[in-house]
Amino acid sequence: MKRILVLVNSEKPGATDAREALCPRLADRATLATRDLAETAPLPDADLVVVLGGDGSILRAARLLAGREVPVVGINMGKLGYLAEFTADEFCARFDAILAGRMPTSRRLMLAVRCEAAGGRASEHLVLNDVLVAGGEAHRMIGVAATVDGEQVTTYFGDGVLVSTPTGSTAYCMAAGGPILVPGLEALVLVPICPHSLNHRPLVIRPDSEVVLEPCGLQQEAVCVADGQEKVRLARGDRVRVRRSGAAFLLVHNGERPAFATLSEKLHWGHAPRYK
Repeated sequence: MKRILVLVNSEKPGATDAREALCPRLADRATLATRDLAETAPLPDADLVVVLGGDGSILRAARLLAGREVPVVGINMGKLGYLAEFTADEFCARFDAILAGRMPTSRRLMLAVRCEAAGGRASEHLVLNDVLVAGGEAHRMIGVAATVDGEQVTTYFGDGVLVSTPTGSTAYCMAAGGPILVPGLEALVLVPICPHSLNHRPLVIRPDSEVVLEPCGLQQEAVCVADGQEKVRLARGDRVRVRRSGAAFLLVHNGERPAFATLSEKLHWGHAPRYK
């Protein structure tokens, strides 16, 4: 019998009620386990993960899975629902196809991020969307030296520097003026955030490249932010090393919403101006 793990973001209105409504139906067809996303204990093994929440809940689930390549279905209880593509009704209607592995599933590139302190300490982070190096609490212009595969690219001066996956390209990357990469594309994007220069532009680089970001220059402190959720304080001399993770994130898609239709529906991409 298939094993299903339901992850619930209990902070989202309606998520707990949705769990109570869905779980009896799932328990008739599979071995079922539930877990609140706020918990930090290791997750049990599963053949399918169902996330009740929003896109941020999907990002947290990706880290909690710790590299296990298990298909994930997102049921949107948030606002945008770009990654969480299903409503509860749509999930129920397609449950047999999802359980049988007949729904389209994409392998999403993930990042392995290592924050290396000058004193020798280090922390590891798994990232689905993006990693940011920016100024600390005293929000001033920061300098960030960037290298790709050991070659010096430049030193960016501005609010910070972002490394994005294709999945993250419709999030902070897009808001910062970076390109939208279609799902499944093998590439990374290096994006300066509000650079104090007219000639710094986003760079699309190979997916197997190693990017090293080092805060330098104008202020003593900085911060590394993984997927907008995990924060590590940095000091001058610390480094953030970013490379492709050996594991992928498996996202089950709603077959009724092709990628460009989702861009149009969720982000209003390609819509004509609204003339009076």
